[in-house]
Amino acid sequence: MLINDLYNLRAESREPIKYFNLRFNKILNKIPTTSQPSEEVRCEWYITTLPSNIAIFADRDNKTTLSENMKEAIAVEKHVIALERKSAIEDRKSKKVNFKEDSKKKQEKYPFDLEGLQKVLKTM
Repeated sequence: MLINDLYNLRAESREPIKYFNLRFNKILNKIPTTSQPSEEVRCEWYITTLPSNIAIFADRDNKTTLSENMKEAIAVEKHVIALERKSAIEDRKSKKVNFKEDSKKKQEKYPFDLEGLQKVLKTM
């Protein structure tokens, strides 16, 4: 039953990874040592329970222990939050009314443009 609970566990929307890690470990520690899944399985289950925007980056280094994966997820979350804040500030600045029209400065931004994704990956 506990293994099933662990397998079906998911991070809640906007839940800090630090708190999710506590919930994950709480269930994991309730499972008797003889019945616990292997370290590899625990790592895989953990990565799949993370929000996709964090899991994709936390999984890129293929950490071998659960604690390494948890630390990496927290670090990735910090970077994601910092990028979201920076983006929000830039959005607010770009929405300011300018009375001068400058067609060279106006460029349509696509949310999934390659250059933007490359910049995000470089900053991480």
